[in-house]
Amino acid sequence: MTYRLHPLTAGELAGQFSLLKALQIGSLPSVYLEESAAGAQARLRSYVETYLKEGIEVEAQLRNIGSFLNFLTIAAGENGNIINFSNIARETGTSYQTVKSYFQILEDTLIGQFIFPFQKSLRKRLSQHPKFIFFDTGVVRALTKKLTVPLEPKTTEFGRSFEHFVLLEIMRQADYQDLDYTFSFYRTESGAEVDLIVETPAGGIIALEIKATVVIDASHLRGLTSFAAGVPQARLGCVSLAPHRRQLGAVTILPWQEVFDWLKS
Repeated sequence: MTYRLHPLTAGELAGQFSLLKALQIGSLPSVYLEESAAGAQARLRSYVETYLKEGIEVEAQLRNIGSFLNFLTIAAGENGNIINFSNIARETGTSYQTVKSYFQILEDTLIGQFIFPFQKSLRKRLSQHPKFIFFDTGVVRALTKKLTVPLEPKTTEFGRSFEHFVLLEIMRQADYQDLDYTFSFYRTESGAEVDLIVETPAGGIIALEIKATVVIDASHLRGLTSFAAGVPQARLGCVSLAPHRRQLGAVTILPWQEVFDWLKS
């Protein structure tokens, strides 16, 4: 029997948890529990250099480690985006198939996971371009060399890191509780998008939009409205920085701390 040990969750950290800290340096135990910011950054850099780079080289028996390291930085910059394998191949000077194999190495070594677009047919789902989610927010910032750049609320970088954090929290909790959820995302050709679709073993479908803001209005919920038009039985939620839960039409506006309990309710 195999158990996967994730970085620390907000619940595990309890009173020691700080959202901004988790967004900036992630929650690997030795990093998060480091007393000084400089020490945490040094530990993260060391982790990236010794495990992610040297460890993966040994695990995967890579012949061209230089192109892989270049790929790793680019892949981290694309964290949470829909992967364009051809574009990354051009940037790294490798082939389409090599890039796909590099992403597979990252998944096989538990550095991240694919999330595929929502389709009622599993075959169609797997034929579409996925997103790739790294396993820790701090590792992404270390790989993209942004550790010393402060995350400022209401910026694009803060929003991306918050979305990444919420996705990881949900996935970690689901894994630890053996819930067998299936995760995907929703995007239409016209650009309507929902950050996370959760399918339960009982057939339930929950659509979650993630917004790093306190005040949610109808303009934030267009993707959910689009999804509900095609999947009217879905429960709709918007995870946010709002201090209290409230209802906005068919959508439940949720403080991020309450999202997992709401998913299971």
